[in-house]
Amino acid sequence: MGKSGGHAAVFFGVVLASLLIKLFVFDIRLVSGSSMSPALQDGALVAEFKLAWGIHLPLRNNYLVRWSEPRPGDVVIYPWNGRYVIKRCVATAGTALVFSEKPEYSVHIGELTIPLTREQYIKLKNAERVPEGMIFALGDNMTESRDSRHYGFVSIDSIRGKLVWQ
Repeated sequence: MGKSGGHAAVFFGVVLASLLIKLFVFDIRLVSGSSMSPALQDGALVAEFKLAWGIHLPLRNNYLVRWSEPRPGDVVIYPWNGRYVIKRCVATAGTALVFSEKPEYSVHIGELTIPLTREQYIKLKNAERVPEGMIFALGDNMTESRDSRHYGFVSIDSIRGKLVWQ
């Protein structure tokens, strides 16, 4: 093999390795919006670790192998409504949900009180606990965030990764 053939092999090897890393290990994402403010600002670059909980199959909503699950406080990345969103896991499977109508609509998760609109309350009030295989995810800036209060629980299988750098 000549010098140019060796360089081409190295080049394609680097491209293949980079593609595999992007698909299965790490990805860089751009924060769009203020739903995670002040922790994450609009326009910030963040790193997603895709192996945090297992080996996720690209373009599918399941894992080939899963060795762990998100915990409360983890910042997770998952697809919703045709794009990826970044939210904080505030409750995992089995966590009790205590709903209240007074003085305002809300759900209590441990010590955390989360305000709800009437529509969100009606949609979620029948859940006594976070269902198996799901999490309850919120944006840190709850007034600007569309999250589990709007679209319900998030399947663990749909979670692509964990934020590891901001």
